[in-house]
Amino acid sequence: MSSPLSTPPVVAVTGAASGIGLAIVERLHADGWSVVGADRVGDGLVDGDRRAPCVADVTTEEGNAAIVACALERFGRLDGLVCNAGISGAGAIDRQSLEELDRMLAVNLRGVVLGVRAALPALREAGGGAIVVTASVSGLGGDPEMWAYNASKGGVINFVRSAAIDLAHEGMRVNAVCPGGIVGTAMTTPIERHAPDRFEEMRSHVPMQRWGRPVEVAGVVAFLLSDDASFVTGVALPVDGGVSAGTGQFRVRPSVP
Repeated sequence: MSSPLSTPPVVAVTGAASGIGLAIVERLHADGWSVVGADRVGDGLVDGDRRAPCVADVTTEEGNAAIVACALERFGRLDGLVCNAGISGAGAIDRQSLEELDRMLAVNLRGVVLGVRAALPALREAGGGAIVVTASVSGLGGDPEMWAYNASKGGVINFVRSAAIDLAHEGMRVNAVCPGGIVGTAMTTPIERHAPDRFEEMRSHVPMQRWGRPVEVAGVVAFLLSDDASFVTGVALPVDGGVSAGTGQFRVRPSVP
């Protein structure tokens, strides 16, 4: 943080029980943060030294208020927020249910808005802070039959930009990370297990010719929360092995040395 603290800075992370969220918790804890890990279920959440679990639903105001309250009750302050909870889904525009659309918007977009709104009083009390949102490369462009997910992530990226402008004068920074294909998450594990051909096809479209790992996203989140990013706000930073650098018109065909 921008000023020395006599106690470790405190951050709350949603979607913290597995995948990218768990990697973020572990990285920030290793970097010296006290961490509130929040998720819909308690499995995977840890209660220990500088770590506090919180079972909460990010789609409700009450759930987000509970996350902030946990940070204040356990650690006495809140200096950072990572809105990482998210869900995915696919389907044709005229066949995917509107209920699925509503659920994706509730978690991926509304949940972020509610999280930021809930955290603002505590962040102000702490003198400012940093917010990082897990968006997606699917918020930077379109994917086949992913219209609902694309819309939710595109919306959250522009929310991040707007929030960054509105909150900058209060000493708060708001940024987004935009992961590409990351192994070991609730979104990609089913593809790996049940659609190996598609899994391999997706890998082949990555210029770096591999899937990313949760720890690689966590490292970028840690940077955006840190003083090393003290003049960085309003960015949507891809962590995608180069996918968003291309037009998507051609499949990557690495040359053989």
